[in-house]
Amino acid sequence: MDQRIEELVMREELIMLTAAELDLENTRPTKFPEPRRVYAWIRYPSQAIRIQAHAIAYTRTAVKIRFFEPLIMIQREGWVWLNAVTPVSPDDGD
Repeated sequence: MDQRIEELVMREELIMLTAAELDLENTRPTKFPEPRRVYAWIRYPSQAIRIQAHAIAYTRTAVKIRFFEPLIMIQREGWVWLNAVTPVSPDDGD
C-alpha cells in the first residue's frame, strides 16, 4: 500500500485543455448519443501517451474523453484537441 501511495504522490499531473482553450461560451459542446471508442493522446509534463478511451462529447476543435487510469485506479474525463483523437477501427478487438 505504501508503494501505491508514493506512486500517487509522485505522479505527474495530467494536462488537459483549459476553459480558455475550449471557449465553451462561444463553442457549445455536443454529446455523442453513445460513447465512441477512440485512441487519444494525453499529456503529462514529461511525456505524451496514446491511450484507448471513449469520446463522450465534442466541439469543432476538441473532444471530451473518458478513460481509466490503472495506476491510480480512477476513471478520468477531460478535453483534448480534436487532432489528438482517432477512432478505433471496428476490426480492432481490444
